[in-house]
Amino acid sequence: MADAFAFVLHSHLPYARGAGRWPHGEEWIHEAVLGTYLPLLVTLHDLRAAGVPLRMTIGLTPVLLDQLADRDVIHRTVQYIDDQIRRADTDRKHFVAERQAHRAELASFYSQAYRSLGTAYVARFDRDIPAAFADLAASGHVEILTSAATHGYLPLLDERTVHLQLATGRRTSRRILGIEPTGIWLPECAHRPGLEALLEAHGFTHFFTDANMLGGAATAGERMRRSPRERDRSGGALAQIALLERPPVPAPSQRTDVFKTYLVGRSDVVAVARHPEVSGQVWSASFGYPGDPQYREFHRKDTRSGLRYWRVTDVTTGLDRKAEYVPHAAAERVSAHADHFVSVVRGELDAHRARSGGDGMLTVTFDSELFGHWWFEGVDWLAAVLRRMARGGPHVTTIAERLAAVPPAERIELREGSWGKQNDHSTWVNAETAWIWDELDRMQRRFADARRSTSADELRQRALRQAARELLLASASDWPFLVTTGQAADYATERFRSHALRFHRACELARRGTADDEVELRGLEHADDPFPDLEPRDFA
Repeated sequence: MADAFAFVLHSHLPYARGAGRWPHGEEWIHEAVLGTYLPLLVTLHDLRAAGVPLRMTIGLTPVLLDQLADRDVIHRTVQYIDDQIRRADTDRKHFVAERQAHRAELASFYSQAYRSLGTAYVARFDRDIPAAFADLAASGHVEILTSAATHGYLPLLDERTVHLQLATGRRTSRRILGIEPTGIWLPECAHRPGLEALLEAHGFTHFFTDANMLGGAATAGERMRRSPRERDRSGGALAQIALLERPPVPAPSQRTDVFKTYLVGRSDVVAVARHPEVSGQVWSASFGYPGDPQYREFHRKDTRSGLRYWRVTDVTTGLDRKAEYVPHAAAERVSAHADHFVSVVRGELDAHRARSGGDGMLTVTFDSELFGHWWFEGVDWLAAVLRRMARGGPHVTTIAERLAAVPPAERIELREGSWGKQNDHSTWVNAETAWIWDELDRMQRRFADARRSTSADELRQRALRQAARELLLASASDWPFLVTTGQAADYATERFRSHALRFHRACELARRGTADDEVELRGLEHADDPFPDLEPRDFA
């Protein structure tokens, strides 16, 4: 079997349907559709039509799928695209009047690009982005991964909530995409020993991890020195232990190899590690491609329209001193960076073969939203990489294809951690977020009580389902992440508290609701309505 290369994208946005617009809320979805998902889909469908033997593995979280398929979100996405076209057209008129010829050309460039993507959304893909991805999966060009339903941070959740997250997530992907995913993207690549057994119980065969978590045989310290009784505790209790006992991250053992896949623990579930240095060629803030001076600057917007007319120039240059963006100069850098990336991948695979005497698979993983949205030229770069590899190698594969052809022959124990700062849990659990985990602990215990005591009355069963829905939404990893990073701390705090309040009210209705509470329950269901086929019995 020859060497192989696997390109893996992880697509996720928090639940934001009807929960605010700019700068935080549903507009996140609209921006990602126009900036990332539509350019990516157009590119992949065009490459397939041209006969390019592309292969990619793309994760689509269930909560993202549910929102992309939501009728109201779709309607507002069309409105957003139309508004961006109007803004570009208006800018062009202003710039012509102001005799700013280059900026007028850029405005026309945006107008044409947004019109083309809007037409693709409405006509080519019939406003159905999930179906456009599923079509690529049906032809064998893309393997689609699922994830936990709302991207919950699984190592610190009650095991019953983990089951609810996994079962709801897989059911949602099956309902919307019409496929049965066997690969899963673990939210934040967060793992703890034993989680692989839960994945296996839900039918998953492979997941992804950070190279630093390939620790070989786990020591007591790497297992965070918890007793079995402590490991069975949930939420706030686990969070407090994680705060107190944070072992240093060990270097990968000499016997582990990032070019190999491994069975995890006693399970038949496979861990696939990303190659840190090659992945860093793209996402690194210090040497990654998106920081090139010719690429479009993401952080500066026109004060009138919100469109971006500047380039990176220099990472140390203040936003007020950025030079104007020149698309053809950026395109030249795309070609050069694609050549460089392919040469790096080939060089790493050659070096591995010389070192080990065998073949290997080099895997890189990225957030999908990096491409097109954050890194404007990223989708063009991706297409250039795939075309070059199709001509001269290495062989490009999906993870499922590779595992079928080259099953793993070794077992390891993954160390506990994530792909966050220091590879531990601290990005999600810390002094600023401990209150979230304490409340989640209370919610999980209350839901367990509600599930045992709710009668078969239809309204009360609906209330129980709504409580399960709110528990899933509250347990998303997004809220503590946004609090910790400060990107949208107030918004995340308000969203978590809103889901918690609606959860407790739904539990009360499940306990003693009557026909007189029908209107209130409908209000809760309308406010948060993902996962229509959710089953409270999965919390078990």
